Amino acid sequence: MRVLRTGIPAAGIAAGTAFVLERRVSAAPSAAPGDPAAETARFHAALAQAKAELGVLAAENDIFAAHLEMADDPMLAEQVEERISEHGFSAERALDGACEEVCGMLAALDDEYLGGRTDDVRDVCGRIRRILTGETAENPFAGLAPGTIVVAEELTPSDTALMDFSRIAGVVTARGSVTSHVCIIARAKGIAAMVGATECMLEIKTGDKLIINGETGEIIVAPDTATERRYRALIASRERHGAHCLKGAHTPAVTRGGRRIAVLGNAGSVAEVRAALDAGAEGIGLFRSEFLYMQSRGGFPDEQTQFEAYRHAAELCGERPLVIRTLDIGGDKALPYMDFGHEENPFLGWRAIRVSLSMQDVFRTQLRALLRASVFGNLRIMFPMITSVGEFRRAEAAVRECMAELDAEKAAYNSGIELGVMIETPAAVMVADLLAAEARFFSIGTNDLTQYVMAADRGNPRVAHLCDPSDTAVRRSVAMTLAAARSAGIEAGMCGELAADPEATAWLLEAGLEKFSVSAPAVAPLKERIRTLDLPEVRKTPGAAE
Repeated sequence: MRVLRTGIPAAGIAAGTAFVLERRVSAAPSAAPGDPAAETARFHAALAQAKAELGVLAAENDIFAAHLEMADDPMLAEQVEERISEHGFSAERALDGACEEVCGMLAALDDEYLGGRTDDVRDVCGRIRRILTGETAENPFAGLAPGTIVVAEELTPSDTALMDFSRIAGVVTARGSVTSHVCIIARAKGIAAMVGATECMLEIKTGDKLIINGETGEIIVAPDTATERRYRALIASRERHGAHCLKGAHTPAVTRGGRRIAVLGNAGSVAEVRAALDAGAEGIGLFRSEFLYMQSRGGFPDEQTQFEAYRHAAELCGERPLVIRTLDIGGDKALPYMDFGHEENPFLGWRAIRVSLSMQDVFRTQLRALLRASVFGNLRIMFPMITSVGEFRRAEAAVRECMAELDAEKAAYNSGIELGVMIETPAAVMVADLLAAEARFFSIGTNDLTQYVMAADRGNPRVAHLCDPSDTAVRRSVAMTLAAARSAGIEAGMCGELAADPEATAWLLEAGLEKFSVSAPAVAPLKERIRTLDLPEVRKTPGAAE
């Protein structure tokens, strides 16, 4: 038995048999160059066929809708045409060069989300290239036995589209991050996943018995009988518990003491809003609007584009709350069409509300779209990374100015729309009582709050162990925020990862948290956890020293 610990924890636990995906490499990677006009024609014919294939796939999967948009992007075609006409390259060689150019541009943004999109670019280009070379598409996953754990250098959306997930227990990849496509798919399908396991690849062969713990980052190769029996019992227990939780997914979460707790969902797109509601969420406690900006290829999304997305989300929620966070960009999130300049400490730099207040045209475009969409549901606006009452007042003033514009245009909006603050900085905690006197609600973002309170970059492996949301300092920050909200009589929820941690549920409830917002798969288990608690029996005092 060998225990490997070089992966990045992503999701779930699985036991099964390894299938190592080996890519077939073409013996002739690039065709000999021909007449530039003929090569350009070949490329466009292959591109057209790729778009047709993606159009069919897009009807079933939003990932391929994004791929279709990439294939439609004129930048890729222009890059290929330039290499053919100016350098005399074959269509294949020109496509390879263009692919690397686009991927290099994304990787240079130093943004985890957009960096993860390089896999999508390679997937689209790979599809076009296979058409160019006449390579017959094969399904390497055909005939896999139930309980297979797929191990690969990387897995593209086209790969996962070929998989029969009823036969797959988990996936392990050398490349990728917790925001990459394979992790998103794994969470959606309820299978285990581990990414970034580069050093493990040479240790695993097809046919090996494997156990992957996507919660700790461990891979066990050839487990002994006792270890395998222990893990399989754990997996079976979790499956029974999951099935039980799902039965109560759409039933309100009420503690044994009779206290009603709201469980909402987090979402980054209209599709994720629908998924969260289908999973039992009682509304959306965090809609990350920046994904609209990241998906926009030609610059900042215009007012109408944003309005349509917000309106659709509001209609899905109906009377249920829909809290939309204004643009939260900067730090680890960049935009390909926006130059942030070099910053020594981007997490402490120009980001979130600071960007919005500096770029009033961009901010007001978003606010107008939000206000117009507010008549279609219970939409609320939340400002990220507020550090002072002055920042909140400036953001609120921008909302009032947009309202005046819409009044002049006789455009409908909810004049009583609620404005809230995301509590994710120590400064906001320190002035929570002052903010509570002006804002209508709080939402505690524990991911950023933890790293700021602990002065530890959560993306830095050397100090990641310090980013512990259960640390006493973080607990006290949460308790102080909830106390300030309760004193002012406003709502306070939580939308960070801590909200989904079952080990934290009891002390969060005792601290006074009434509204949790979590990812769709976490909704049913969290409701079930809340139902097991009898608050008078909880002894741990929030914020007390461990």
